[in-house]
Amino acid sequence: DLVVPAGLDPALAARIASDLAGQPERNRVVEVPTDGLGAALRTSPVALSTMGRGLDDDYAYFLAAAAAGRYAAALTPR
Repeated sequence: DLVVPAGLDPALAARIASDLAGQPERNRVVEVPTDGLGAALRTSPVALSTMGRGLDDDYAYFLAAAAAGRYAAALTPR
């Protein structure tokens, strides 16, 4: 499954949709709600950084990672 966070900037969301349109059927695209994820990222006790960029520098990247984590957690049996 390919997780896409819901609520992205419309231009970015359109670009992602276009990029993913050619994916084989075996790669299901799943849109995941992002309610509360931004706040959770901002209150993380760990400094968020990727390739020297922080949360505000690459917000969509971190939001996508958090959405993927939310999706994976939902798949885990309780």
